Amino acid sequence: MSEDVETLLKAWTTAFSEEVLDYAQPPEVRDEEVFADVYHSLIHSPLSETILQLEANYACTVETLCRERDYKAGEMENKHSREMAEAVHNVQSGKKGLTEQDINTLATQHIDERELLLSKYESELATLHQKQYSEFRQWVMCVHEEYKISNQNPSGMFQRSQSSFSISSQTEVSALQESFTITLGAQMKQMHNLRLIAANILDICKYPSGEEALPQRLQTSMSLYSNNLCGLVILSDSKLRTGTGITRELSDLCSRSTEFHFPPLQAQIDNVKSDIRRAWLWRTDFHQKRLDMEAKLSGEAPDPSQLKKDYSKLQDGDFYLTRHSNLCENHVVFHLVSDLPLDNANVSSRHPVIIGLRNLVKTACMNDITTLTIPLLLSHRMTERMTVAWCMKRAELMFKCIKGFMMEMAGWGGTEIKTLQFLLPSDIHQDVFHKLTVLLSSIFRVSTPIRV
Repeated sequence: MSEDVETLLKAWTTAFSEEVLDYAQPPEVRDEEVFADVYHSLIHSPLSETILQLEANYACTVETLCRERDYKAGEMENKHSREMAEAVHNVQSGKKGLTEQDINTLATQHIDERELLLSKYESELATLHQKQYSEFRQWVMCVHEEYKISNQNPSGMFQRSQSSFSISSQTEVSALQESFTITLGAQMKQMHNLRLIAANILDICKYPSGEEALPQRLQTSMSLYSNNLCGLVILSDSKLRTGTGITRELSDLCSRSTEFHFPPLQAQIDNVKSDIRRAWLWRTDFHQKRLDMEAKLSGEAPDPSQLKKDYSKLQDGDFYLTRHSNLCENHVVFHLVSDLPLDNANVSSRHPVIIGLRNLVKTACMNDITTLTIPLLLSHRMTERMTVAWCMKRAELMFKCIKGFMMEMAGWGGTEIKTLQFLLPSDIHQDVFHKLTVLLSSIFRVSTPIRV
């Protein structure tokens, strides 16, 4: 009897602590939250320029080491090419008694030398990143403490920024770009800015060299812990690897400066891998219950092909996100999964990637992302299949779907996407770009000034 009473008391205690605010445990403040508030207060103070200069100097040091690595790797590759060409020539001509086995041995030696060189620089980069990370965070905390003591800022903290401060660097990236202002909504109309840009998707994430990068660094840092975040959509595969495709290029770009606020890209992707198992179990259970319910209602046995669907890996239309503070004007990268080629004509509004894009836009609206960049053609580069008619058809589909998603999300609450950027491959023809500009203005019905 006493055991039952004790169990009941524990259950009531747990229920009160979890459900009633007055009895709840005080929230635990993490070091990351403290640093976020401290950094946000300093970046909105007169010390912002000093912080940006320090970040730029750190980035310059890392970039110097990366350039040295690339130069050494290029030199080694040229040397290996010469040695291999000479060895192949000697085998074909019968000189020096070389055989095909010697060629294989030489190739293995070259691979080992390259891996040793890259491992050396990866170790040096990791050490440099960790050193700069520790120094920067310690410096920020010390400066903030001194700044409070000096009575320059008695409160010590600033409210999270609500401003839509924006300095765009897109003009330097691409000559092909157009901007529009539109209003969406039936009764409560909302104003949005639309941009059509032709550029390499990762070029818009790179800071300009020298002091030209300070305005972009200021914008990125001031809105880092604000309610006006910037997101970028890239198309990735389901392998969750940083060594291939666009993810490899993103990883290389991120490694060229130290990440002071979030885990490294590889660590974030490893966390995604660990979360896939939970998603796998949930999806399998949900799918099984749905098939059982459909079979019960129809009176037919479940389709065996549906039961064998593999949920142990990401599916087309799934997406995961990574957080960044060292990319120009982009804080969140949405990795939209697509293993199938999207340059065919079979993509419709019910395609998994389009449905995934709807969920992505919803996630952005619900998490204070007010600027979102989307690859308009669902491709990062032009291919032979992308004729003028193909581009117009794909763009029309995307424009109409995105417009519908934005109007739908307006009823969900959350943050409105104030700026939506449609990104085109940098090698698109200028005439096609202008045709897409006309198509955008006709579908979204661009606002025009009243003439008196």
